[in-house]
Parts: sequence; C-alpha cells; structure tokens
Amino acid sequence: RKRAEEALERALAAERERARRDPLTGALNHAAIVDELRNLIARGGDGTSHAVAMLDVDDLKVINDTYGHQLGDAALVTVANILAQDGAVVARYGGDEFVAILPDADRPAAERYRDAVLSKLADARLTDQETGSSVPIAASIGLAIYPEEADTVVDLVGLADNAMYASRRQRPAGAGAEADSLGGESAAQMVGQIVPLLTAPRELNDKLRLVAHRLSVGAGYDAVNFVLFAPDPGPPKVMATFGHLPVGMIEAWNQTHGSEGIPIRPLLERTRRPILLGDLEHDERLPESGRALLRTAHMRSVLVVPMLWQDQLIGMLSVVSRRENAFTPRDAEFLTAIATQVSAIMRMETLVEELQTSSDRLAQAHTETVMLLAAAAEAHDRTTGLHLQSVRALAEALALELDYSPEDASALGLAVALHDIGKIRVPDSILSSAGKLADKEWELMKQHTTWGASFLADRPGFELAATVALFHHERWDGSGYPEGLAGDAIPAAAAIAAVADAFDAITHDRPYRARRSTDQAMREIAANVGTQFSPRVVTALESLYQRKALPLTPTPSKRAAA
Repeated sequence: RKRAEEALERALAAERERARRDPLTGALNHAAIVDELRNLIARGGDGTSHAVAMLDVDDLKVINDTYGHQLGDAALVTVANILAQDGAVVARYGGDEFVAILPDADRPAAERYRDAVLSKLADARLTDQETGSSVPIAASIGLAIYPEEADTVVDLVGLADNAMYASRRQRPAGAGAEADSLGGESAAQMVGQIVPLLTAPRELNDKLRLVAHRLSVGAGYDAVNFVLFAPDPGPPKVMATFGHLPVGMIEAWNQTHGSEGIPIRPLLERTRRPILLGDLEHDERLPESGRALLRTAHMRSVLVVPMLWQDQLIGMLSVVSRRENAFTPRDAEFLTAIATQVSAIMRMETLVEELQTSSDRLAQAHTETVMLLAAAAEAHDRTTGLHLQSVRALAEALALELDYSPEDASALGLAVALHDIGKIRVPDSILSSAGKLADKEWELMKQHTTWGASFLADRPGFELAATVALFHHERWDGSGYPEGLAGDAIPAAAAIAAVADAFDAITHDRPYRARRSTDQAMREIAANVGTQFSPRVVTALESLYQRKALPLTPTPSKRAAA
C-alpha cells in the first residue's frame, strides 16, 4: 500500500509539473513564472539583486507565414534552449515572448547573460526543408533588476518589456539598412513609388530596370534583379537589373542566365517560397558560373522571391548583399509583398492597354476585359472572385430600379466592378487581417480610394469608374472618406456602389466576420439610411427585395469553399 501511495504521489507531482510547463518548449508557462517571481520577491530583503530578462522572438509570424509553423515552432524551441543557461529559470510568457529569471544577478551579470544569448542566437540557423534556406532567428531582449529598478512583479515585467522594445527599435531591420522598417507600411510606400514607373509609356524591360533602381536605392539593397520567365524552361523573357556592380557585371550576369536559363526556377516552381542563399561561396543552388560572377562583385548572399500571378509562377525578384547571411524573414516578407504587387500591377496595366485599344471590338470583349481588370484587384484581396460579380449585378439592378436606361445601368455596373481597384496597393497583411486594424493600417487602407481613382484617371472610358473608386466610401451624413461629401454632393454612381458593396459584404464571409442572411442585411442597411446610405438608393433596394427581384448571389464552388 505504501508503494502504491508513493507511486500515486509521484504521478500527481509529475502531473503538477506538466501543468506548469509549456508543451512545445518545455519551459515554464506564464502562470508558473509569475509564481516564481512572487516567491523570489517574498524571499527578498537581504539586499541581493536578481535580474529579469524579457525576450521577444522578432518576426515569428513572418517565419510562420513564409516557411510554415513547423519552422516557427523550431525557432521557439531553439530560443528556449539558448535561454536556459547560467542557472536561468525560463518561461514561455506568451506566443513569441519568453521571461528568464536570473537569481543573484546584478546588472553587469544580466548584461553578460543577454550578450551571450544574443551571440548564440546570431549563430543559430533554422533549415527550411522545402527550399534548403537557412533562416536566421532574431530576438530583442530587455532587462530589469530587483530591487534596484523595480520591486513588484508587475513593475519588473513591465520595465523589462519596455527595455525590450527599446532594444528592438535600435536594431536594423535587415539587409535593407536604409529602410526604417520593412513592414506592410513600408511595402505600400514602395509600391506607391513604383506604380508610376510601371504605368509609364516605356518598354517593359526599361520599366523593371527603373523599379529595380528604386528598390535598391529606397530599401538599401546592393543589387536588385527582376526576371520574367518564358512559358517553357530556358532563357528568360525579360531580365532587368540594377546594382552597384563593376562595369560589365550586369551584362555578364544577363548573358549567363540568358544562355543557361534560370537554374533556381524548378525550386521556385515546387516550393513557391522565398529562397535564402546565405553563403554563396558554398551554396550549390546557384551554378558555379553565377557564383563566380557574384564573387567577383564581392557579393555574399542572395534572397530570391517568386513572382506569382493567379498561382502561376511568372518570374522572380532577387536582391543581393555584400554581407554573408544578410537577409532575414522580414526581407522575405517585404520583397514578397513587392513582387506580388508588381506582378498584379503589370497584369492590370496590360489589361488597361487592351481595353483602351478595343474600341472597335465587340461590347462583350470590352466587358470581359473590364471584369478581368477588376479580378486583378480582387485576386490581390484574396476573396473568392465572386464579390465583384455580385456587386456589379446588384448595382446594375439598383440603377434600373432608379430609372437608368439599360445601357447606362450596364455601364454603371461595369464601373462599380472596379470600385476596389486601389486595393492593389494595400499590403496583403492588411487586407487579410482578421482583427481590428491599427490606426496607421487603417489610414493606409483608406487610401485605396484615392489610389484607385489615380490609377484610372485620364484613361478614356474609365471616367465613371474613377468617380466610383474615389467616392464609394463617402457617407450620407458626411462622415465618410476621402473628402467627407454629404447628401446629394455624393455622385449618384458612388451612392449606388456603396449600397451594393455593403449588401454583398454583409451576406458573404469576410476575414473579420461570418456572413449574415439577406433579411439581416436588409435590416442593417435600413438602420443606416440617412447616415451611411442614400435614402433613395435604399428605397430601390427595398423595392427589389420586396418583389423578390434581387439578383441571385453567386455561390462558391466546393473547390473554392475548400
């Protein structure tokens, strides 16, 4: 019986210990480290110093999004193991945050611990099994000392947390040393600078070379290279390079790839992920001829991201650095955003040119080209592809209900299909966000109205579409954007678009909420008559609803729903 009781006690003790541990890293969990801090403070009073270190794994979400959660989990385990040195009591405090208690450590000892941890993290590399990329781990650490700097759990953790964020602000973001940040806002600003270059009346190769120049100068990369692939493996269709390279280097590089094709293309085709080549001296994913050219220019590392259009690999964007292992997941995220938007803008510009030269074609061809152009923006927005069809159909039905001629109603429906074309310049991270946007993110999102109008401005045949793009977020009471128009000052086409867009948004799933029924949509829109929506347009919507004449809402296929 005694042995059974002892076995039970051991089992209970083991279960209690498991309850104190993070299942992934084996470190203590949030509650357990708080208890440890309380116990440490309760034993205080003898004047002994103790240190608390707060560590945040920088860009863990970027690693997860770019290379998968398995690699993100490996980063957390690696960090926990490195923190567990010099007698530190380590805990996973939150998703990407750790706390370490350093008993009997004053500030000099804590700083030595911090420096040792950061040094080991700098040498630690994670290998993405898909691409072979060696992915670095970056972290920020803040310190607080008990009792000299703080003497409560809340104050110790808060002080260490503040010091951690101060440390992060002082550290460069990545290889692009001249960029203040490589986040979504920086990507949007960069896209804003390159849109005029991509839409100017020049040859495509010249456009991309100018974009490469702007990216190199604006983000601080030593060299930038765009490659557009031919349909079949072989020499590229277009190659444009800018960089601070020896005379003749660019020509030699282009000739090498022109004759040998793009050896890294099959890997991009298979993985669709950014590829980090951190040590060109030994990395065999580039051929020896390419590595020799880069060595001549004293280039040590390369980052390659795929250029995708509707899940087709159409090219790649590469940047080069003179530093070994220069690039981080933040660089990969930033350049992926740039490559995605450059691909979409190039495609949209091609469609605009096709539309402007189609005046002598059939009206159906004109309509199909407009819908392809609208789909370009919507594909970037990662919706099902049905939203623009629904909004167009409802806008046309509302226009007919408001006594528009069939021709004018059809033209208005096409214009409304382009209402969100400005979202092509909004970063994917913002468009796909399921939570409330931060103030800066929201200000960026609102600019899609002016960006859309600017893109369509001065293009024959797009005047109505430009008006709708600019004003479809104005509100009847004047509290909308971008110009705060009110009442009948809002163009009628934009007022119709606002109701059609809202109705479709309510009745379809969005990243931030689930869809609601038609009845619920009608009640919500009716509740906002005279504040958000035009009374006249809502009356037309109610008339269609009562007569059961609302256009049928397209339903996603099972494949799309999956």
